[in-house]
Amino acid sequence: MSSWWQRLFGRKAEAVFAPPPAPEPQHLGSEEETFLAQLVADLATGKRRDEVGSKDVLQRIDAVWTSGHERLSIEWMEKLLSVPEVPPEATAPLRALLVERYEQRGELDTAVPHLETLASEEEYALRAHYLLAEHARRRGDHERALRHYEAVLGRDVDYPNVRVRVERLRAIAGRAAPVAGETIAAGDVAGVQAGARYRLVRELGRGATGVVYLARDAELDRDVAVKLLHPHLAGNERADALARFFHEARVMASLRHPNVVAVLDMDEASRRIVMELAAGGTLRDVLRERGARPLRRAIERHGQVLSALVAAHRRGIVHCDLKPANLMFRRDVDLPGVEVMLGDFGVAHLPDAAGLVGATGKREAIGTIAYMSPEQRRGDVTPAADVYASAVVLFENATGRTPWSREVLMAGTRRAEDFLLPKEVLASAPTVADEIQEHMLRIGHPDPARRPTTIQALAESQRLRERIIAAGSV
Repeated sequence: MSSWWQRLFGRKAEAVFAPPPAPEPQHLGSEEETFLAQLVADLATGKRRDEVGSKDVLQRIDAVWTSGHERLSIEWMEKLLSVPEVPPEATAPLRALLVERYEQRGELDTAVPHLETLASEEEYALRAHYLLAEHARRRGDHERALRHYEAVLGRDVDYPNVRVRVERLRAIAGRAAPVAGETIAAGDVAGVQAGARYRLVRELGRGATGVVYLARDAELDRDVAVKLLHPHLAGNERADALARFFHEARVMASLRHPNVVAVLDMDEASRRIVMELAAGGTLRDVLRERGARPLRRAIERHGQVLSALVAAHRRGIVHCDLKPANLMFRRDVDLPGVEVMLGDFGVAHLPDAAGLVGATGKREAIGTIAYMSPEQRRGDVTPAADVYASAVVLFENATGRTPWSREVLMAGTRRAEDFLLPKEVLASAPTVADEIQEHMLRIGHPDPARRPTTIQALAESQRLRERIIAAGSV
């Protein structure tokens, strides 16, 4: 037989074998290994802590993963994240990458502690709540899954598949949410009895604690906004959530200011707050749909925001979450005479009373990271933090963006120079450009002691507005 093969091919037949499998890599390449080992050593001595979530570190960790060392890549990330006293904002990008790798490997159980940490970081909260919801749903924990899915809808009402899953889980729990056309009566969250006062028209938005609906007040024949506490927060075991829900209403009701959303009615038994309707939407909506506002209009709105803050600060209330999403308009923003209104006092800091924390002092850092002052991120809450946030809002109003790059935001560094307005923006008010820029740098100074008080900032904004009007600037 072999001679036949030789005659046919002119050579000896050779046995054909499958190639042996490629050996699994045994160790990391020297460059990445040296870099990561040195980084861990430096972190242990307090050095290079701002590098943990840097682009360079993420790329090196990714190189380990793509080279076939998936488990080793995860081990390095866990090791870097285990170093104590590294600021959470510095570790967030690395933690987010680790979570995605666990999810890819089908090991979401292991990632849960990391997801719970990321859920408090605004940039990563949406994805974190979604994965926590998915994890809870697969384990059959419907209550927990519903809570996290509703947190997702509070940030993005169109997040794929979430609304369907929320409705399915509500049906399983036997508590359907109110829908358009239902009525809300005193003592009955979704009552349909005759004489019910508020008829729901459509959903306007969702937050961490509740859903806001456009509704019709049958008694006074007017449109209002009705905010209902999420059903899963209504039980006795979540009394703290109910207290926070009505804390917000009482704060707004106590201010009674034209630039603060008015509370018209509230009912604890119904877990309902009725507020005036912001038919013109939020400043965030306006900036997304129409872009940056003219400088003259931005300064005018800035003064209205500061006026609301003055009223709050006089009562010892620090808002703690001033941002475009919490600034609303009664009517279309471009109509004459339309003022901005400050709302959502859900995390406001109150003066000492009835066991509440004082208006100054240490507390857990709560708010939206892009608008938080350096001291607020450390847990120091004073009215100066709201003044700083007003600088970020003014900058965004005039430019259509916040002053921070993603890297600066995560590193937590703040400089007065971040608030330098682009020349093309200042060019619209050349006669007062220097004064506007000086005002921005003062209210946005990283040192709270160098910022003006709220009253001083309001007086400055009013002078700027008068100067802009006198100069005929746009």
